[in-house]
Amino acid sequence: MMTVAIVENGTLVVSVGGFAASIAAKAIEHQFDALTHFPDRCANIELDELATRLNDFAAYVEDLAGKGDIAPGFNGVVEVEAFARRHVDLTRRFWAAEGRCLNWFITGPASFPVARNEKRIKVADARRADLAAHPVAARKAVKRKALPHGADDEPIRSGDPSALQRIMTKIEDLALSIDKMKAANTIIRRMEKGGADDAAMIAAIVAQTGLSADVAARGVVLADWQWKRGFDTSGNRAEIRRLHSRLKSLARMQERGNESQTVKTGIGAVEIIENVGMARIQLIFPAKPDEATRRALKANGFRWLPSQGAWQRHINEAGRWAAERVMKAISAEGAA
Repeated sequence: MMTVAIVENGTLVVSVGGFAASIAAKAIEHQFDALTHFPDRCANIELDELATRLNDFAAYVEDLAGKGDIAPGFNGVVEVEAFARRHVDLTRRFWAAEGRCLNWFITGPASFPVARNEKRIKVADARRADLAAHPVAARKAVKRKALPHGADDEPIRSGDPSALQRIMTKIEDLALSIDKMKAANTIIRRMEKGGADDAAMIAAIVAQTGLSADVAARGVVLADWQWKRGFDTSGNRAEIRRLHSRLKSLARMQERGNESQTVKTGIGAVEIIENVGMARIQLIFPAKPDEATRRALKANGFRWLPSQGAWQRHINEAGRWAAERVMKAISAEGAA
């Protein structure tokens, strides 16, 4: 397990890649003087929690890097270093904001600056929220870099080069599952007529269909709300229909290939690109759009992607209609 932060003798030491930091509890202890009778304990707790957050993120990245299908250019050490730099900075900001707050149990109630302290507490709460949100956002970002097409146990993304094959494999697995459940239902009906008990039914289903004992028990043992034994295949059949529809949609999208057109608007020529590789419809503007245009883009589901220099959303019929609506809004604004 990758360890990037340790606390020894009241000092936090962080070292990863080209980043190194050392924070002593004594150096931050004064920031908690007006908040607690035991600022030394508070400082040590803060250092321990910071070390835990850094090491947890490093362990998460290490786990991602251990997967065999990660992106070729993914560098776990670089990602952990970037996280550590940012997170230590956010933590210092939180400590600074927290250090400006007062606790009247400590300072005394006489002439206590209530209104001013409330403002400082709001600032500290906002910094705490930023600190808590950073690991969550960082994990999502690093996972997108490591697994741009998602993990095997996640929904199939349209931009995945193997999306068609994965969907067909999933359809085959569902069809096989339906066949097994139908066979299990036949066994249940036959053995019910013979007066067999639940254990015998489960054993027969496992032996003849290959279903696990736990799965077989779900079809045999009646729950409080059930009145009839057996497996319901309607959900799997509906999922197969949905996957067939998606398969056709992806096939049509790949047949169309990348398409591009330029639309003249009041703010200049806007390029509309259907990027099949990313499964995104992209709008590229000649310059930064004004506030009204950005509102129209966001209202229609487009988001700015700096790496592509484009506003984009998922490519489908809804995405194409959204692009048309944005173009009409821009043209109407320019005409006005």
